[in-house]
Amino acid sequence: MSAMSAPQLRPTPSCVAELLLDIELERGTLQFVLACDGAAAHAIRVRFSRVIRDLAGLRVNDNPLYSKLEFLPAGRRIRLLVDTLAGYQQRRQPMQFQVRLEWRGADGVRCRRTINHDLTAWTRLRELL
Repeated sequence: MSAMSAPQLRPTPSCVAELLLDIELERGTLQFVLACDGAAAHAIRVRFSRVIRDLAGLRVNDNPLYSKLEFLPAGRRIRLLVDTLAGYQQRRQPMQFQVRLEWRGADGVRCRRTINHDLTAWTRLRELL
């Protein structure tokens, strides 16, 4: 009988920098908030599954904050005013979309996350207030 060696396990690289794109509704305004927790993030790329336009008609997808941001320190939050929620709805902008975030930690580990957003929950909140 031959002795079997235990498989060698490599630790899965973990992301010490946590990046997310959150939705905030403040005084009727719809804002996207890019936030970094844990540690600094580098080479940040944010990709939306659908085209989203702001109140000026510009594509949020093409904003340099989402396509060319090279550094975001831990604890930093960057807000982007998109529109009022009512205006966003009236212009028939996507109420459901995915956001794919890609970044690199200071240790070089590549990280990614996908977040599903459904703004209809926010419209219900607005109706209740």
